Amino acid sequence: MKLKPLAGLLGMVLVTSPAYALTQVDTELQLLMDVSGSVTSSEFNLQLQGYVDAFYNQDVQSAILDTSGGKLGSIAVQMVMWSSSNQQRVMTDWFHLYDMTSINNFAATLDNLVRPYAGMTAPGSAMAFGAQQFDTNNYTAARQVMDVSGDGTQNNGLDTSTVRDQLLASGIDTINGITIGQDYPDGVLQDWYLNNIAGGEDAFVINATRFEDFGGALQLKLAAEIEGGIIPEGALAAPIEEIPLAAQLLLGMPLLLAWRYQKRRQPTNRQLAPAIG
Repeated sequence: MKLKPLAGLLGMVLVTSPAYALTQVDTELQLLMDVSGSVTSSEFNLQLQGYVDAFYNQDVQSAILDTSGGKLGSIAVQMVMWSSSNQQRVMTDWFHLYDMTSINNFAATLDNLVRPYAGMTAPGSAMAFGAQQFDTNNYTAARQVMDVSGDGTQNNGLDTSTVRDQLLASGIDTINGITIGQDYPDGVLQDWYLNNIAGGEDAFVINATRFEDFGGALQLKLAAEIEGGIIPEGALAAPIEEIPLAAQLLLGMPLLLAWRYQKRRQPTNRQLAPAIG
């Protein structure tokens, strides 16, 4: 584990930083892909192909390799597929993308993935699962970004907005959404994502009207969130809300809290490790 919390009832105690080296990257980016039962087999294929094409896209690759403004020109990225409350699977563990070869290798790995589930829709449970993956990887970054795709609102699992608030309180910087809205009246699904999923620094939701449009919307989204500080054309910025105090407490859920925000940014004993594919 990267971090070892020692929490009191209302207080948290920081422990010393781990001694092993973590690889420094610009952004830790997690892709949470909806594979619930409302996604047909053909729609799953279109959605997955959208992710593959996005990492072959020149704008996305340029965003990853950008070294302007003191950036390192690298990110760590992970793919998780999710459905019901107990259905989340890491499909690709954290990949270090730092050159054209590593980016293309990641895209090729995505191209070979097989769908693991087709159950209910539990984005809150998926986000809670995803948060744990940030703190067991071998990377450290100034920004941690969670990217949630989906074609429906929650019908199972943990309350999505409560999880969202807790993750932002714990130090996840940005949670963005990409909706696929052909089965909803105009704007309904996107509004739900804005109110329940998106949050944090420069957070937004972008909509693909059909699964056929998913790839193009995803390319805009990934390029924007990797660069940081950008709301892509056609996206809606998430409202900036103060995180409720209750979200910073345990609320009966074993999520990582405010101590994590401070801990992961401490430079002590964190050194650059060699590039790893």
